[in-house]
Amino acid sequence: MRIANVVLNDFTRDNRVLKIADTLSDVGHDVTVIALHKPGLPKQETHKAGFAVHRVSLNMPTRFFGGALKLAELALKIAFGYRRYDAWHCNDAEAFAIGLLAKCLRPRLKLIYDCHEFEGERNGKSTEYLRGVRWLERNFIRFSEEVIVVSPSIGAAYKERYGTHGLAKVQLVRNVPHQLSSKGEANTPDLGKLRDSLGLRSDDFVALYQGAFTINRGIEELLGMADQLIGSRIHLVFMGYGLLEDSIKECANSNTNVHYQPAVPYEEVLWYTRDADVGLVSVRPICLSYLYCLPNKLFECIQAGVPVLVNELPDCVSLLEHYGIGRVVKGDAPEDWLKALTTMERETPSFKHQVAGGLALAQSELNWEREQNSLIDVYRRLVDSSS
Repeated sequence: MRIANVVLNDFTRDNRVLKIADTLSDVGHDVTVIALHKPGLPKQETHKAGFAVHRVSLNMPTRFFGGALKLAELALKIAFGYRRYDAWHCNDAEAFAIGLLAKCLRPRLKLIYDCHEFEGERNGKSTEYLRGVRWLERNFIRFSEEVIVVSPSIGAAYKERYGTHGLAKVQLVRNVPHQLSSKGEANTPDLGKLRDSLGLRSDDFVALYQGAFTINRGIEELLGMADQLIGSRIHLVFMGYGLLEDSIKECANSNTNVHYQPAVPYEEVLWYTRDADVGLVSVRPICLSYLYCLPNKLFECIQAGVPVLVNELPDCVSLLEHYGIGRVVKGDAPEDWLKALTTMERETPSFKHQVAGGLALAQSELNWEREQNSLIDVYRRLVDSSS
């Protein structure tokens, strides 16, 4: 099957899209990732995993044309250019909207709608945008062959909201990393990369936040407790990039217990993560998408063998309690995180021994080598329905 894996970013950091393209290519599909072009990136290339990457550029000059016209140009370019593929894997609502346009041009086109979040309830989007997404889904989700979700609660929410609007099968495909051991031991980097990079000692207690530095992910609360860490063995490490990077760097420059680690390549993330004593999942549940989330950082900590602290996010808490691999922080205030971290630090290393069995089980079950089978099944059903 010829598949267009459509994503509206430049495809330089989107690990989920990468894993999906890699898997579908491995099982014999002809996969092309359709992304956005930015200066310095090739417009066409063959990824080392074997699939093609096409980046679409815009011709309308920014100076004379507004955002709506440029968006229309982008939509038409992608829809016309890739309408003859057998199927589109639409990552997020914007790609699904363009996929619907392509399906109007070629009704035989099959659409898979991959919701990386609860699309109509996302953080940081305007009321008008979210209202538009809900209208789009309510009226057109029936044109998708299947809907993929990243957490059980988001799947249940889609069924409840659109079950009477022609919603097709909903399939859970969590954003889990590759199994660390599956990459082989011979060529792996030395252990201790994070501590070596930041000059931390082996007896320092490392609490790691990794991922996007953006609002409402708990970064503000973690920075709010930073002064209380001075003089302790608890070191707060932020690894990633994003909007709040300057605030993190400023705090790190003035506080010896706070550290900034620039984002590392995807294939090295787990080798840095495993140096931590605890991973922090601190997403604030200010919208349904965040309340129902299962962040990839949670699975990265698990795969790296690191216990986790999570706040009261139902799917995260359910997973944590099922495997017995961490603690739940009661409350989202800085003092709540400080109390939880201080308690875990006092109980380490004995706590890490207590959760070792649960982490080993979770590592064997929550990895892409296993999770990808659900994705493969989606496309097996798609092929069967097209025969």
